Formats: sequence, structure tokens, C-alpha cells
Amino acid sequence: MRPLRASSSTPLWPEDLDALQRVFDRLCNEYRWPRKSAQAQRYGRMLIEEYQAGTRDERLLLAAGRSFIDRSLAQKRPA
Repeated sequence: MRPLRASSSTPLWPEDLDALQRVFDRLCNEYRWPRKSAQAQRYGRMLIEEYQAGTRDERLLLAAGRSFIDRSLAQKRPA
């Protein structure tokens, strides 16, 4: 089976996609986003980029996702 390639040259194999899907689903559930929402898709892309940068542990991906989301949400709040 040929791997999926995202924006980087690092291929994503089925087991990689499974791990990313678990983290993505958990974040969508925690933040109560529909999986197909623009927000969820944006953070899904971030997860893929983080994974391709070398973060393969699901716990670390989840922490990175939460951190990215929390920073993004904080920037949108009025001062």
C-alpha cells in the first residue's frame, strides 16, 4: 500500500494515520468541535505537521495539540 503524503516529504502510513486520528478525535471531543468544522480541520493540519516534525508519541501530540489550541484561543480573546 502506498503511503499518504501531506505537505512534507514524510510519508504517513496507515498506523500513523490511526494514531493521528485518535488524537484528533480526542481533541474534537474535548473542545466539542464537529470533526468537519473549520477549527477542527485547522488543528488536524497542525497535528500532521507536528507528527511529521518528529512527535510520534500520542500523549505528546495531544499535549502539543492542546497547547496550540489554547494559545490560539487566548489570542482571540479581547484584552
